[in-house]
Amino acid sequence: MKKSLLFVTLLLTLSACNGGGRKTFNFDTLDSNTFETTEISGELGSFDLVSPASGIVVEGIKEFSWSASTNAATYTLEICSSELFIENNDAVEYYSRKNITTTSFNISATFEEKNTTYYWRVTAYNKDGSRVSNSVYNFYLKAPEVEEVEFEIGDADDWTLHSLGSYADIGIDDSDFFGNGKESLVLTFDEEDTNQGIIESDGWIIVTKTVEKSIYGTDSMMFNMYYSGQDANILIRLVDKDNEYWYAPIQVSNNAKQTVFLRFEDFIQRKKDVTVANEVFDYERIKYMEIVFERSFGDGIFLLSNVRAIKFAKYQSEFITQVDFSDFDDERWNHQFYNFNRTVNEGELSLGYEGLDGYGFADLAINKYLYTGDSIKVSVKYTGSKGTNAVIRIIEEDKDRWSFKIPFNSLTSEYQDIVIPYSAFGKSEFKGDGRRQFYFILDFQFGLEGVKNGTGELCFKDIQVVNMKNYSSEDKRVVKPDGMIEDFDSYKFSSELYFIWQTSEVNKDEYMSLNSTKKVGSTNVNCGQFEYKSDMDAATYTLPIQASGSFNAFSLWIKDDSLKSGDARVGNISNISPEVNIYIELLSGEIYRFTITDLDKVWREYVIPYHLFTLTNEDDLSYLPVPISNTTITKISVAMQYFYHDALGNAIPVYSNNNPVYFDNIRLTEASNYNREAKEKVAVMVDGITLFDDFENYQSNADLEEAWTDGFDRAYQLKELSNDVPSGGGSKSMKLQYKSKSDSVSYVMAPSVDEGVRAKALRIWIKGDGKATIYLNIYLNFSGNTLQYRATLSSVADTWKEYVIGFNHFAIQGSTTSRALQDSDIPLLSKFTIGIVYSGGESATLGYIYIDNFKFDNTSAVNRESLLVL
Repeated sequence: MKKSLLFVTLLLTLSACNGGGRKTFNFDTLDSNTFETTEISGELGSFDLVSPASGIVVEGIKEFSWSASTNAATYTLEICSSELFIENNDAVEYYSRKNITTTSFNISATFEEKNTTYYWRVTAYNKDGSRVSNSVYNFYLKAPEVEEVEFEIGDADDWTLHSLGSYADIGIDDSDFFGNGKESLVLTFDEEDTNQGIIESDGWIIVTKTVEKSIYGTDSMMFNMYYSGQDANILIRLVDKDNEYWYAPIQVSNNAKQTVFLRFEDFIQRKKDVTVANEVFDYERIKYMEIVFERSFGDGIFLLSNVRAIKFAKYQSEFITQVDFSDFDDERWNHQFYNFNRTVNEGELSLGYEGLDGYGFADLAINKYLYTGDSIKVSVKYTGSKGTNAVIRIIEEDKDRWSFKIPFNSLTSEYQDIVIPYSAFGKSEFKGDGRRQFYFILDFQFGLEGVKNGTGELCFKDIQVVNMKNYSSEDKRVVKPDGMIEDFDSYKFSSELYFIWQTSEVNKDEYMSLNSTKKVGSTNVNCGQFEYKSDMDAATYTLPIQASGSFNAFSLWIKDDSLKSGDARVGNISNISPEVNIYIELLSGEIYRFTITDLDKVWREYVIPYHLFTLTNEDDLSYLPVPISNTTITKISVAMQYFYHDALGNAIPVYSNNNPVYFDNIRLTEASNYNREAKEKVAVMVDGITLFDDFENYQSNADLEEAWTDGFDRAYQLKELSNDVPSGGGSKSMKLQYKSKSDSVSYVMAPSVDEGVRAKALRIWIKGDGKATIYLNIYLNFSGNTLQYRATLSSVADTWKEYVIGFNHFAIQGSTTSRALQDSDIPLLSKFTIGIVYSGGESATLGYIYIDNFKFDNTSAVNRESLLVL
């Protein structure tokens, strides 16, 4: 959005209010004192200054006095922050009073600049001339150390709505909404106000109030705030004593009464199209305060109250700097889903369990702020039966829940430190606005998931709030000799991505993680999952690199998994797919771009010769641009965005979150032509049948590993091709191993599914051993959340049988929703898993299950109620 016009208008408005700079302050305007000119002549006598004494340190001063000058008719008193007594200079405070007829004067002005040395002098006048005092005195005006200064809300008329911007109603609420005994500023607006199709103003609301407060001794702001409405970016903007603009974003918790703290050291200067003076936030004196809604669309109501400048240290106890588990008594703890054997010893939290089946969490009530950092550092160790992940969850003030998952296969019995940026926490459950605030925190939760009747101990200690920059050591990714830039296989934790990749902030849903189920290839460990929000500026992910070699092309693998919004207004759209821009930036400043608009739900490799990239910033260069060469590449970026439109092409913003796009094998290569090649198969429906796997196309167990992976890290988990097949065709099946009286095994397939697939039942051939219980799990990526459905088969026969299982027999797992599995859900399939377990018998022995002809059925021969063994 072009913001400059808004700020130019704002600047003109403020200039009209204050003249655009500091003026000389003349004491003659302070009162209605009158005087008579006396016609006195003769030589003026020398005289001295008396009070305040030179060099004195004061917090305030009113009277200035001096000795008399012979034959003086009047005196002029001058006070200035420069011993040169400069007038009309923005950097200098200057005050004067003329035509004083006595040898003293009581001033009624307030010196704006504090903690400053002021100089003063007196000049005597008569009919024949003038004479300056024998000396110039100085005094140091020390600022009083105040702890808090209130910025009064005032009346509605005290707030000015800037006309070039979206409209909002301004009012005052005196109902004591926040319970602080104060009135509140109220702003209300609706979608018609904020989304009128005017690029320069849509989504911008700016209201200004004159403050004119000296706040020496403070270092932060605090206020009560409430916002209810659609997605909003809200800023506090302050204009300091030399008319510079400084702003800080507010972490908004939708529908929550918030107490917000903003340290002045965290404010950022706005330089474009506004006053730039000393480039220092001179917050000791604030002239204006503004509330700014930036790129905020839709309906909203905003209340602001009890605004004040404060000493941050006075409220230090409200903030988390570290978590010592020993500081919390039992009343602050709760358990969810499983009652751990929880112990705390010397700051170490131990979660012991036995027979846990599924997941569980220990919940610690925090009720404090995370404002002082951008990451959490924690030490973790684990022993026992491993599940899928250890998990740390954070519940925000608006009840949104975010989680960071630590794969069990990366944990050991020794403590290891993990630094987790707030932005690395992924969605878990949304009850608020679905945006990461990580500001006021209700609860920390510690636990694990994916455990099958397991026993173990998970331990946490040394939780600290830190800044990510203090733990980042790698400035650039060195490109390997084979051209490989990024294959996402070198990371242990998703949090490590944030130390290498840089994210933009304009899209509001930049999120990166590692994904081990969507990758393809038996030797591949992970792919990268990058997300974006629709109808916003592009979500851009940037990797600084250092390259060499003779490459002349760029290549990468991409798979789209964007989810269509459920908004009824976009029902005409069958599927969405983002535009992806690839950027290459050179050391000399050139930025080249290639646009991909043909993404689909299949892994494809895109090979793009350098000569097909287009220069984007030629107008910004003062020299002849140079072409792309390997030694000059300094950054590569991928950017995604999608805009919803109706059938007539009109924009219909719906701002849907959590649209994942997967990337892998980003590299430099050699190619002369553009190429787009599929890297995986797509399941399609033929005559009502969608075949997912009959195992006939695999030539080796290595081929099988490319399609099926292990859900758990079990030494006894094994899969291989088998010649034991059901009668009636085919020569191969899949043999799966498990171990009785042990944790469940899990085998995973993450296929790509055509949009046209429909189904009412699952058909699968199974040969069991008469003992094992088999779990058939369908996972759907549904509206940004994962839903799991399960059908359970007990004591599966030891001969080949075809099972036809209608969708009504798949029960939803681990969710508060009762949503049934639908016929049209299969294109949303993120993965299919087969779990096997048998707890009976006298000892732990190996067992085997055979699988063949795995397909979904939408023919008239089956229905949702089917439960057949053929």
